[in-house]
Amino acid sequence: MNLLPLIAPAMLLATLSAGAQTSTTSIRKVADGLYLMYYDITSEKPIVTKSTIVEFNDHIALLEMPISNDGAGSVNLKDHSEGGEKVLRALHDYFPGKPLKYVLSSHWHPHSISSILPFISRGITVITTRNNFKRLSEFVDASAVEKYGRYLQFVDGDSLVLGDAMNSIIAYRFTKEEYHHVPTEDFLYFYLPKYNYMHSSCMFQRLEGTNVGGKEMISSRVEDLNRFMLSKNIAPRYVITTDTYWDDGNGMASGDTLRAMFRDGVTMSALENEVMNMDESALVVKSDSIIKYLAENHVPYSILNNAVYSALSKHDLKKALALARLQALVNPSDPNVWDTFGEVYYFLGEIKLARKYETQSTRIDRNFKAGEQVWKKELEDFRKKWGSPH
Repeated sequence: MNLLPLIAPAMLLATLSAGAQTSTTSIRKVADGLYLMYYDITSEKPIVTKSTIVEFNDHIALLEMPISNDGAGSVNLKDHSEGGEKVLRALHDYFPGKPLKYVLSSHWHPHSISSILPFISRGITVITTRNNFKRLSEFVDASAVEKYGRYLQFVDGDSLVLGDAMNSIIAYRFTKEEYHHVPTEDFLYFYLPKYNYMHSSCMFQRLEGTNVGGKEMISSRVEDLNRFMLSKNIAPRYVITTDTYWDDGNGMASGDTLRAMFRDGVTMSALENEVMNMDESALVVKSDSIIKYLAENHVPYSILNNAVYSALSKHDLKKALALARLQALVNPSDPNVWDTFGEVYYFLGEIKLARKYETQSTRIDRNFKAGEQVWKKELEDFRKKWGSPH
């Protein structure tokens, strides 16, 4: 089972005091025509989230609406209509002469968008991607889509531009196939040319305090974000996120901070490549010395798990097995480790062994959910990559 990108726990705790000082929908001006709106959701999680408001001549646009901070594990999606109504009231009070015209959402997770119906029912256009709306439609029933569907707009190409003489937004679309660590099938970044700011939603994560060999580790998501911006020749002054714990203190993360990270840090992909470049036999014969190296340099265990899936992606099942075995030696108390081990055996056709390790996962954590049904779907997906239908 693939792991989510590593997050430094200390950063989560740092938001408690910030949350106590932030009302549900407080709005703060950042620059002419640009504002941040904060949501205090500390009753659910120790996190304060935020939207970005862009002001145009005769209307405003809202980037993201993280009323809830749930992410990829969200099930039974629902429309947080009460929270949506509060957002509308707050915007009306702060911008009495300028109606909300657009809500833009990067992806379907509730920490990107938590409410739709209060907006489209008032003629406010919600902009996202067609793929993401397949999930968002779980809380917008067919009758509502039929009635208000003209207020749903999809970015099908590589970009969409909103603008007038006062301001502009470029919504860039990209896919998981292009940038492997995006959390959904496709995703939108929002670039604000007037300010040279990039709104990255949940793709900027600084693992401050997580050092490998004395260097700050850079998450795979940030690698993808940086690679995308380089492809568009964007060197932002600031990066805006939806979670406040990545901020430098002014509601944004400095572009200089981002560039210093890549100048002085070490990327997760570099660490993963180091492991992947090890000979398969060395992973077995020299396992003790490899484990010692990982421990002394504080290499996160998730690097091994990522390397397993890189090996599977390349159809190198023997290396994937050697890496999964090494991971089980390094971190035997993690149910995900045994699930990964079982999945590799499942790919190899060793079903009895695979099920044995699935049992080990649930023995460690009876609430752990993955196993054979997940492996079956992932094997189908990998076979498509391998070009093998059977």
